[in-house]
Amino acid sequence: MPSMEKGSILLLDIGNSTMQLGSYSQGQLGNVRQIDTSPSQAVALKAEMRAYSRVIISSVVPDIDKVFREIPHVCFVTHKNIPSLSVDVHYPQEVGADRLVNALGAYTHYQSGCVIIDSGTALTCCYVDKKGVYKGGLIFPGMGISSKALNDYTAKIPIIHVSPRQGLIGKSTHEAVQIGLYHGFLTLLKGWVQDYRQMDPDCKVVGTGKGLDMYKDQIGLDQYLPDLILKGLIECSKGIK
Repeated sequence: MPSMEKGSILLLDIGNSTMQLGSYSQGQLGNVRQIDTSPSQAVALKAEMRAYSRVIISSVVPDIDKVFREIPHVCFVTHKNIPSLSVDVHYPQEVGADRLVNALGAYTHYQSGCVIIDSGTALTCCYVDKKGVYKGGLIFPGMGISSKALNDYTAKIPIIHVSPRQGLIGKSTHEAVQIGLYHGFLTLLKGWVQDYRQMDPDCKVVGTGKGLDMYKDQIGLDQYLPDLILKGLIECSKGIK
């Protein structure tokens, strides 16, 4: 269990595959790390939370949330308490807290219209306008899901991780899948960025998520912020009492 100064806040994003967390104290973000999303890891974190004065959580995994629900100083971010943003979608309760928190982090950073591309288990785009209104976005199967689908629905293709590849002609099944996945997502992401810039020429396009690291210099991002979700959670800690 870490030794924390009085007033330290634990920031925690619970995703489908991984949990990202860090501590926030005296205006500084530290102890940033990622761990697998699992019940055993959640139980270990529950013990760690006693060292903090507050815990701010964004989550898309209800089964994991149950571990933390009864801790008095834990606050879950939702569409109802997210500060600084208003949410203009048909069913606000369906929007993942991670998408809202990323939007808040980007909007706070730029104070302008933003598009946030996040590559995790799913690949998502979110749009917040220049007035701080979250307008919605799109969701697409992530890179890992796409590779797993090929493995699940074909007899001979193994799970193959997306990695940078030159050229468009694979000389083996493994090469063909790698090239298809890599260039397929590259073309997809470039197209999204171009389309959103056409929709709002003044918007800033921000990338986040581990899967986007290999594409960050190729798709026309204004900035790649791997800790964007934690920056958004910092803003939540300031605005949620």
